[in-house]
Amino acid sequence: MPFYKVWYKDNEEPLEFSTAGRYSEEQIVEHLFAHEQIAAPAPGSTLKERIAGSGLAPVRYTEDESEISIIG
Repeated sequence: MPFYKVWYKDNEEPLEFSTAGRYSEEQIVEHLFAHEQIAAPAPGSTLKERIAGSGLAPVRYTEDESEISIIG
Protein backbone atom coordinates (compact mmCIF):
# COMPACT_ATOMS: atom_id res chain seq x y z
CA MET A 1 0.00 0.00 0.00
CA PRO A 2 1.67 3.20 -1.13
CA PHE A 3 1.63 6.06 1.38
CA TYR A 4 1.44 9.60 0.01
CA LYS A 5 2.17 13.00 1.52
CA VAL A 6 0.91 15.92 -0.55
CA TRP A 7 1.77 19.56 0.15
CA TYR A 8 -0.23 22.31 -1.54
CA LYS A 9 -0.87 26.05 -1.21
CA ASP A 10 2.42 26.22 0.72
CA ASN A 11 0.75 24.53 3.72
CA GLU A 12 3.29 23.26 6.24
CA GLU A 13 1.30 20.10 7.03
CA PRO A 14 0.77 17.66 4.16
CA LEU A 15 -2.37 15.77 3.25
CA GLU A 16 -1.52 12.14 4.03
CA PHE A 17 -3.25 9.08 2.57
CA SER A 18 -2.67 5.48 1.56
CA THR A 19 -3.98 3.73 -1.54
CA ALA A 20 -4.45 0.11 -2.54
CA GLY A 21 -2.17 0.64 -5.54
CA ARG A 22 0.17 3.23 -6.97
CA TYR A 23 -1.48 6.52 -8.01
CA SER A 24 -0.63 8.56 -11.09
CA GLU A 25 -0.09 12.30 -10.66
CA GLU A 26 -3.56 12.86 -12.14
CA GLN A 27 -5.10 10.57 -9.50
CA ILE A 28 -3.21 12.42 -6.75
CA VAL A 29 -4.66 15.73 -7.99
CA GLU A 30 -8.17 14.20 -8.18
CA HIS A 31 -7.77 13.00 -4.56
CA LEU A 32 -6.66 16.49 -3.54
CA PHE A 33 -9.66 18.08 -5.31
CA ALA A 34 -12.02 15.68 -3.52
CA HIS A 35 -10.38 16.44 -0.17
CA GLU A 36 -10.74 20.19 -0.74
CA GLN A 37 -14.28 19.73 -2.13
CA ILE A 38 -13.37 21.39 -5.43
CA ALA A 39 -15.41 20.48 -8.50
CA ALA A 40 -13.39 18.72 -11.17
CA PRO A 41 -12.30 21.09 -13.95
CA ALA A 42 -13.41 20.62 -17.53
CA PRO A 43 -11.82 17.66 -19.30
CA GLY A 44 -8.98 18.47 -21.64
CA SER A 45 -7.13 20.85 -19.36
CA THR A 46 -3.61 19.96 -18.25
CA LEU A 47 -2.71 19.14 -14.66
CA LYS A 48 -0.82 22.43 -14.45
CA GLU A 49 -3.92 24.35 -15.62
CA ARG A 50 -6.17 22.47 -13.17
CA ILE A 51 -3.86 23.17 -10.23
CA ALA A 52 -3.38 26.84 -11.14
CA GLY A 53 -7.10 27.37 -11.76
CA SER A 54 -8.02 25.87 -8.40
CA GLY A 55 -5.59 27.96 -6.36
CA LEU A 56 -3.81 24.87 -4.98
CA ALA A 57 -0.37 25.57 -6.46
CA PRO A 58 2.30 24.61 -5.78
CA VAL A 59 1.58 20.88 -5.41
CA ARG A 60 4.38 18.59 -4.26
CA TYR A 61 4.25 15.00 -3.05
CA THR A 62 6.21 12.01 -1.83
CA GLU A 63 5.37 8.35 -2.26
CA ASP A 64 6.62 6.07 0.51
CA GLU A 65 9.25 8.58 1.68
CA SER A 66 10.67 9.06 -1.83
CA GLU A 67 12.17 12.36 -2.93
CA ILE A 68 9.70 15.21 -3.35
CA SER A 69 8.12 15.43 -6.80
CA ILE A 70 6.42 18.54 -8.17
CA ILE A 71 3.16 18.28 -10.12
CA GLY A 72 2.63 20.84 -12.86
